[in-house]
Amino acid sequence: MSLYDLNRVVVAQVREAADIVAVIGEVITLRHRGRNWLGLCPFHGEKTPSFNVSRDKGTYYCFGCKKGGDVIDFVMETERLSFAEAVERLADRFGVSLPLASPEARRRRDEQEEATAALEAAQVVFSRQVHEDRPRAFLERRGVSPQTVLEFGLGFARPDWRALTDTLRGKLAERTLIAAGLAVQGDDGRLWDRFRDRVMIPIRSLRGSLIAYGGRTLGDDPAKYLNSPETPLFTKNQTLFALDRATRAFATAERCLVVEGYFDCIALHAAGFGETVATLGTALSEHHARELARRVRRVVVCFDGDAPGRKAALGALRTLLSFDLEVRVLLLPPDQDPDDIVRSEGGEGMARRLAAALAESDFLINEMGPSREDRRAALRGSLEIVDACRDPVRRFAMREELARAAGVPVEQLGEVETPRIVAGRAEGADRPPAGEMAILRGVLVDLPAARRAETVREIPLDALDHPLARTIVRSLQKAAGEGRTLEISDLWSDIDERDARHLLAALEHEAPETSADDLQLILRGLWEKQRKKKLAHLNSEIARAERQKDHETLQQLLQEWLLLSRRTTPG
Repeated sequence: MSLYDLNRVVVAQVREAADIVAVIGEVITLRHRGRNWLGLCPFHGEKTPSFNVSRDKGTYYCFGCKKGGDVIDFVMETERLSFAEAVERLADRFGVSLPLASPEARRRRDEQEEATAALEAAQVVFSRQVHEDRPRAFLERRGVSPQTVLEFGLGFARPDWRALTDTLRGKLAERTLIAAGLAVQGDDGRLWDRFRDRVMIPIRSLRGSLIAYGGRTLGDDPAKYLNSPETPLFTKNQTLFALDRATRAFATAERCLVVEGYFDCIALHAAGFGETVATLGTALSEHHARELARRVRRVVVCFDGDAPGRKAALGALRTLLSFDLEVRVLLLPPDQDPDDIVRSEGGEGMARRLAAALAESDFLINEMGPSREDRRAALRGSLEIVDACRDPVRRFAMREELARAAGVPVEQLGEVETPRIVAGRAEGADRPPAGEMAILRGVLVDLPAARRAETVREIPLDALDHPLARTIVRSLQKAAGEGRTLEISDLWSDIDERDARHLLAALEHEAPETSADDLQLILRGLWEKQRKKKLAHLNSEIARAERQKDHETLQQLLQEWLLLSRRTTPG
């Protein structure tokens, strides 16, 4: 939930301030062509540029894959953000001040800013101390290079009970250190450091801001790893380590690798697998899966091959399938983790293992046991995992594979939903018919601005067949009624539906050029269609009135039918 009041006026201000050419130009190379800009589409592979950007209209559109929208849509697509996150990112980039949603939101914002300041102050201290003998030796043994230490901001918390607290006293209030999870208050009221004698691993939000720490002990503390507590900034089961870095690699890798440990994740990043994230000592949660599903379609789960690792992989598979993700599972030997593999076999060895990761059904069959008897005994549990998948086609296929492996006829699995094969459609395949596209283009592109409002009022909304065309025309008629200008760039804030915004971006490129005369012919055809529909409805009502011998109603309906049948022009 956003802390800010993202009403239509505020979103319009962000959209107007954000230079769409500058935003898209950071992702692809754009070349100026006439009034627009052209480049290679970031959403599909192509050799000839077909990606068109209009600064005047604030739109982008690809002739190849048919993707289109405004600057907010582009940030949502490329960075896999929600609408609110994209607006906030653009507001921050272009210096637009967003109003807070409520006094409670202001209070929460203040708490978060104080906690962030405390964490950043601690990071300065920790990073300065990481070059001391003990942490340096530990990191060298783990094969962590100085460059990786710098990139991930690794640090060191000294073993003294109050080393950090004493350093930051006078700069930050004690309550702030406690709220940020850096200090603990004892029964006597005194503070001591939460993290002592540990290599410190910064945990960052999706935006890259510091929100928490993980600490790896260098001493004999039985808790090998210690995380920050829950704070105004940090919720453990909603955070994936290195997701801020991995998101940038998802588009190229077309997958996400999920591992269990910090140093497993760090080692894989250093070996070239920048698409790696790590859970923070918790099971993969629904929130984790939801965040991944917004950003990537395929996930490879890479856990330890011991009993706890296998159990965690089964749980992760169920959760990821429930969000319709394609899953592969790589279980390593019980005595090895990804960090060990990278150090012993290098990146190429890890790549070979990842290529051999098991598909969902193969992993479940492998876990069910070697014999048919074992598999039959474990079949029910595996089916429960598969049934978490939302896609009926995939679910049916996996159930069939499991049944075949267990030697059980699929008909005996109980009631199995018959899969409906739904053909996938390309972006833009479900467009309004040509006539409705021509109307939209005519009133938004081709007609002189002075004639648009009058023409928009003449469009018979109920005669339009396509829901997206009705959505846009409804917004146009509302804007015309309020005396606003009718331009594509002015319509974005009125339309929440993303498919409708994609259609707006496509109009100039996909709809036929429509002259004023052609537009009037199309509108007359729509009016005639609406007239015939009304006449058919009146005929039905007249027949009902005759059956019910309702003479008064019958006379009214006949009079209405006569007037409508004689009308030859709209009005």
